[in-house]
Amino acid sequence: MQRSVKQRQTTSVKQRQTTKRKRGKRRDPRTKTFGFTSRQLPFIAVLLGNWLFAAAFFAIGKHVWDWTPEAWGIADRLALVIKDSVFALVPGVIGICIVAAQRLNPNMWVGRVAKPNSSLDINTRFILNTFEQFTAFFIANAGLAIYCPLEQARTLPILTTLFVMGRVLFWIGYHKNPYLRAFGFGLTFYPTVAAFAWLMVRMIFGIHVPL
Repeated sequence: MQRSVKQRQTTSVKQRQTTKRKRGKRRDPRTKTFGFTSRQLPFIAVLLGNWLFAAAFFAIGKHVWDWTPEAWGIADRLALVIKDSVFALVPGVIGICIVAAQRLNPNMWVGRVAKPNSSLDINTRFILNTFEQFTAFFIANAGLAIYCPLEQARTLPILTTLFVMGRVLFWIGYHKNPYLRAFGFGLTFYPTVAAFAWLMVRMIFGIHVPL
């Protein structure tokens, strides 16, 4: 009996030591690789994937879709910008309709404030972010319409498609997955940044980079 008890004690001690060793092998989340922690690295990977996807989508769209408007005067450019803006705001308008219905549900409220992290709260934040992003997108799109020649006019609808796709993924990710949310945000934001960079080069230095 004494031997069996001692054996059990020895076994339990070894198991504890082994467990401690295994725990010791875990990577400290504060440990940095290239200046980023282990928690930040997945989002950096999403960011890089976002840039690659946006660039590939734009290049394939330009190669496959051979479209040019019949005319490219001032009125035609303005009309294309307005049409693109209508499509770009579709996710935001749908979000407003959903929020309007959710506001009728008393379970979504804490006093006069939307319940934190409820679907009403998330959808409201999505709408605000969408209109913030749309402001920059609209100005960039209008600038491109001014400076793009006729053969590069399809750049505007392709960027609009990326914007809408990014908004939808951002919205779904806001409810389901933070990585999808980050991917959708980047798909909306970074093409707009690239458009602003292109416009700065064109307006300040007079250099026209083919799109």
